[in-house]
Order: sequence, then structure tokens, then C-alpha cells
Amino acid sequence: MPRKDKAFNTVWQLPLTIVLLCFGFLAIAQYRTHVAYSHSLETQNYSNLTTMALGLMDRRSQLQAEVNALHNELDDIEDSLNSGVSLTDTIEARIITLQTAIGMGVVSGPGVSITITSDSSQLIAYDIMDIVNELFVSGAEAVSINNQRITAQTQIADQDSGYGNFSIVIDGQTLLSPVVIRAIGNPTTLEAGLIYSGGISDILRIVHIFPIVKQEEDLTIPTALRAPLVYAIPIQSE
Repeated sequence: MPRKDKAFNTVWQLPLTIVLLCFGFLAIAQYRTHVAYSHSLETQNYSNLTTMALGLMDRRSQLQAEVNALHNELDDIEDSLNSGVSLTDTIEARIITLQTAIGMGVVSGPGVSITITSDSSQLIAYDIMDIVNELFVSGAEAVSINNQRITAQTQIADQDSGYGNFSIVIDGQTLLSPVVIRAIGNPTTLEAGLIYSGGISDILRIVHIFPIVKQEEDLTIPTALRAPLVYAIPIQSE
């Protein structure tokens, strides 16, 4: 009897393994099909395409406004120097601004929070990047995701966890639910940048993702984990 049982186990283990492998491949194919389908322009109706087009046009206007703001900042620096403000004070103020931009030091202030619960199971890295980009375009001075500071060096990507499971990874850390994105800046402007007609919120609704946007009086965003430079070599000015 033991030999028969052993033979029986050997017989059914191989088909079961094949079935499980096929199931895994089907799950992966289904996920990838969903991603391609959800974001394919060919599958969108006229109304959705119009919404996306309006969103892109508005984003272009926001980017142009950002360029104009940078020109204005340069003019302000030149005016400060011409009015007698010392070059040291001007440089120190600029250093503080740059330190904030690259995530050095904890910062606090008003802004918005965006919460995405576990109900939004269709969330992918592309959606997170869209939200973050929209916040920065709308004037966010600092952004964090699940208390992790986001900078220009932050890597956000989808990762295959095996057995047909996928997760979003930020700088090697798996993003857990609920996803809470915090941004410091003008609360009214930041909220408007997310919920305006044709904006990122409308686009996410197409794939049944419903972020909860809330204005906040006081937020705290931690310092960023600085990744070491691998290829970039700082050049000392003479």
C-alpha cells in the first residue's frame, strides 16, 4: 500500500504543477492585458478622449506657467542684486530653496492629502506617477507617498511578485495599501490641479480608481533617502 500511495502521489503532482503554472501564466497575461487596455487610446470613447485632450491642454498651460515663474525668479534675483542685497544673502536663500527641492530636511506646511484605498485594486505605477507629476505641476513644494519623500531621483515601477501577483515599488520598497500621498503647497491650487474637469481624477475614474482628495492645514514630510551618485560626477567650478 505505501508504494501504491507513493506512485499515486507522483501521478497527480505533475498535472497539478502544470495546471498551477498555466494559471500563473494566465493571471500574468490578464494583468498585462488590463494595463494595455486601460491606457490604450483605441479603447476609449469620444467623451473619454475629449477629457484626456482637455487635461493635456491644461497641463501644457501649467508647464508654461512654471517656465514663466522661473523667468520671474531670475528677474527677482537680478533686482535684488541691483537694489543692494548682498550676493551672499541671495545665494543662501537660493540654497534653502534647492535643499527643499532635493528633499534635504523635514518640512511642514499646508497642502493636500490623497488617499487611495484597497478598493482601487487596478492601481499601477503609471497612475502614481501621474498624480505626483500633477502635484508638482500645480506648485507642490514637497511630496511624499506613504511617508516616503519623492524627489527627482525616486524610482516608481510595477514589479512582478510571482504567482501572478504584481505590486508597485518605490525605491525598492513595496507600496502597501492604503496609499496616502501628501503634498505641501497652496491647498486650493493643489486640489484644483487634481479634480478639475479632464484632470487626473477624471482619467483615473475611467479605470475605476477613486482617489480621495482633502485639503490639509498642516502636513509634515520627512527628508528624502539620498541615493549615492553612480555615474554623475560633480564638477568643481574654478
